[in-house]
Amino acid sequence: MSMTIYELGGSLEELLSTLKRNREGVGVQTLKTKYQHPYRALLNQIEQTASSFVSSVALRGLVLNPDVPLQEQLDVITKTIDDSGLLIEMGRDISRHYDVSRLHSLALKMRKQIELALWPYINLKTCLVADLSDLEKEPVIYNTLTEEIYEHNTWVTHPLSLQGKLLVYLKPNAEDETAGSTPEKERKNYDITRTN
Repeated sequence: MSMTIYELGGSLEELLSTLKRNREGVGVQTLKTKYQHPYRALLNQIEQTASSFVSSVALRGLVLNPDVPLQEQLDVITKTIDDSGLLIEMGRDISRHYDVSRLHSLALKMRKQIELALWPYINLKTCLVADLSDLEKEPVIYNTLTEEIYEHNTWVTHPLSLQGKLLVYLKPNAEDETAGSTPEKERKNYDITRTN
């Protein structure tokens, strides 16, 4: 059974507290020589716990598009993490400040960057939803993966029952196809789904 983010954070705090006490009480040079094996074991445990903590914060529960190859989305995640430089910053920060809350903030920053990088895949599931029983009612912009409605320039969690609704999706690369737009071309840019 995997630990929760809070359990990982608590465990990491204890390990970092031990590391700080040892470095201040004994000194780094003595730890590296006289206490080399237990010191190395502590550092490895901190590294594993910190890695699990950051992974939990940055990756757990990420929304992926099931209609896009998983490997393609994983490649985007990996590239985003590598390009962010945040892993190096996290390593430096944790060894200087021993502060889990700072590590948590950096992991949240990483998560935000990953979510932004994945947005083009998630956005493929954004559609207009019209109520077939009340066509006078203005359609809403809705993402079927995140179950969010776009209103007042922000995404708001709002699961909708899609029964009896008309869903209109913009096809990918539609902006390329709309050059020299005609009504026939514009109709080809949308996928229409009716749910019963």
